[in-house]
Amino acid sequence: MSTSNPTPENSIASEQTDHRITGPHFEPPTVANATTYWRCTACSRESIREQDLHREAFHAEKCEVADRC
Repeated sequence: MSTSNPTPENSIASEQTDHRITGPHFEPPTVANATTYWRCTACSRESIREQDLHREAFHAEKCEVADRC
C-alpha cells in the first residue's frame, strides 16, 4: 500500500484528519492544466500542496485554523 496517495475528499479518513482543511478537490477537465488542490474553509485560501495548509504563515490573519498549525 502506498502512503503517497492522497485520501479522497469524500472519504471518512479525510473528514477525521482536519475538519477545516478539505481536499483534494479536482478542477474540471475543461480547465487548462487542471490539477488537484486543498482548501482552508476558515480563510478560503487554496494550494496545490497540502503541506502549505499546515503552515501558520499560509493562512489569512485571524484564521482559526492557523492557530492549530
